Amino acid sequence: SSNIAPVYFNTFGKGSSIHPQFNNNSKTGNINMSYGISGSYAINKKFSLPVGVNKVILGYSTNNVIVYTNIDGTNNGALLRNIKLNEAGENLSFISVEEFSFVQVPDIFSDFIESSIDQKLGFIEIPLELEYHLSNKKLGVSIIGGFSALFLSDNEVFSVLEGNSTLLGKATNINNTSFSANFGLGFDFKISDKFILNLEPIFKY
Repeated sequence: SSNIAPVYFNTFGKGSSIHPQFNNNSKTGNINMSYGISGSYAINKKFSLPVGVNKVILGYSTNNVIVYTNIDGTNNGALLRNIKLNEAGENLSFISVEEFSFVQVPDIFSDFIESSIDQKLGFIEIPLELEYHLSNKKLGVSIIGGFSALFLSDNEVFSVLEGNSTLLGKATNINNTSFSANFGLGFDFKISDKFILNLEPIFKY
């Protein structure tokens, strides 16, 4: 079967994978997409093994960031210690609004800061899960648990100011291979002997 799903990605903690100065900045998870193909091996009437391959895009924003060009050309952008900057980002500086003092700056300046650093990660996901069928009637209900192997395929970091995005480079602290623990529910509506409509809300950590 084929599958497509919205994916919401965020963190439970207050830290920052970009730089410690952004630890207290608010983070906003983005809604991205996952799509792929899947199959299932029926062990018996109650248990089955779903497998497949998915392309998953994850992303989140670090908010309240001041981004400005260095007039003297110094490479202060290196303060983003976990980002390998490209040419567009080498002469930029990044300061957290949380740590910046506006005492010596006009108040109107702080009213128009709408910038963020956005991180976009893409993975090839291979899930291996076990599905327990609570009901096999026309509306099937099941419990799904297992894990996924995630292989990094996309790695981009952007500066976003008032809707305009600038590619800064890529993160250097992302593993090429990661794993997630998965748990969720499955709902199957049997349309015919050949077609089934399937809905699976799944939490992955």
